[in-house]
Amino acid sequence: MKIRSMRAAFLAGLVLAFLSCITVNIYFPESVVRKTAEDIVNEVRSSDKAIKDEVKKDKVIKSAGFSLVPRLHAQQETEVTTPKIRALKESIKGRFDPLVPYFDAGRIGETMDGNLQVLNEDGLSLQDRSVLRKLVKDENQDRKDLYAEVAKALDVDPSQIDRVQKIFAEQWIGKAHAGWMIQNADGSWVKK
Repeated sequence: MKIRSMRAAFLAGLVLAFLSCITVNIYFPESVVRKTAEDIVNEVRSSDKAIKDEVKKDKVIKSAGFSLVPRLHAQQETEVTTPKIRALKESIKGRFDPLVPYFDAGRIGETMDGNLQVLNEDGLSLQDRSVLRKLVKDENQDRKDLYAEVAKALDVDPSQIDRVQKIFAEQWIGKAHAGWMIQNADGSWVKK
């Protein structure tokens, strides 16, 4: 009787040890998220002349190459869109032009977590401060919702939304104009 219970305990321990070695790998489509972020940031900032020139130049470079593989098979379609994503893009796009003067003046900056942060309100009237704060608050809420919607559309586990947000942050910072404030990895602020 004692041997049976020892065997059962040994087998249970063996099974437990085996199961504890199993890790759950959560799939994260990084390349698709990266392409989606790039497309969305370019579209949102499409009124920006610098972005338009960069996209045009990028298209010329890509089309100039020679390939034996037909383009239809060489490139995977990665456009991620839903009605909610389209609405969020339009909202963010509509807010971009009013934000540009604040970017240019160094009053706001792009954070490492994909949001905007108010950096300087000196010299602004009470009304202008209120406008600035509302623009930033609305922008950050739309961006937060956008990251969640992109993750949902790509069936990304909700625990991975911070990875989606980081990838978007890289795009927002990468598309910032020279002279705009961006946050470094250590949390400090610098002009791009």
